[in-house]
Amino acid sequence: MADTTGGEVIARMLQAERVEKVFGIIDGTYFGFYSALHRLGIEIVTPRHETSAAHMAGAYARLTGRLGVCMASNGPGVANLLPGLAVEQAEGNRVLAVTSARRPGVMYPDRIGTYQCFDQQGTIAKLAKWSCAVPAFDRLPEIVRRALRKSWEGRPGVVHVDVPESIMNSRIRADVAFLTAHEYRRVHATAPSAEAVRRTAEILATSRLPLIHAGSGVIHAGAFEELARVAELLQAPVTTSWAARGALSEDSPLASSSKAPAWITPLPAWISGRREVARIS
Repeated sequence: MADTTGGEVIARMLQAERVEKVFGIIDGTYFGFYSALHRLGIEIVTPRHETSAAHMAGAYARLTGRLGVCMASNGPGVANLLPGLAVEQAEGNRVLAVTSARRPGVMYPDRIGTYQCFDQQGTIAKLAKWSCAVPAFDRLPEIVRRALRKSWEGRPGVVHVDVPESIMNSRIRADVAFLTAHEYRRVHATAPSAEAVRRTAEILATSRLPLIHAGSGVIHAGAFEELARVAELLQAPVTTSWAARGALSEDSPLASSSKAPAWITPLPAWISGRREVARIS
């Protein structure tokens, strides 16, 4: 057993997830967290506003394919984080938000009128993919693992862990089991069945006027070369959703600009009813 803080536990779990940067404004309510990040060599990038921290985490996730992490301090810091989290959830970016909170006895249930205090977990839960408040130190590893597992399940989005400053910063003698990612979540995408691949290939090969409308799934999968190869084989023009701009180089002769709202707006509905069109999302 060794002395540790809740913040150090979170930092070491992020290190196992290959997180290299965390975005947020430094605050004493999570000193145990950012001081551990520094010791572990994880870079802390400090913006001028918490909303920017959420957007930076989303951009990091989209560009690297890794988990984007942002942090905010209780009360005003978390309130400032909300607009960014709403956008990153809507855009489908894989973001973990770590927030500090007042002591458990003050926060949940909210005592009302407490300094810099509101129902942070309840508020973020309404706009995020998943959110949880940590009630005690011994639940922290389990809850963070669950957040990480949720972040890699299904459609990417925002997951949130709300950690009281007493858990984040207090030194506690504990024996914490640190697991590698593959011990608590799936680390490789599930391959489609051979029948699904065969059926998809048949649909593509027999399409009369193939057109590909690519979504942000191509971005998250890093499937840029695969998209280009399929488009070239089919000689199919490619449009993208706004979130997938850049999935195919716009210099490509097969790239169709998505800057035409008059025809791009009804395109997904038109595509869904036509067999001769392939949609890759």
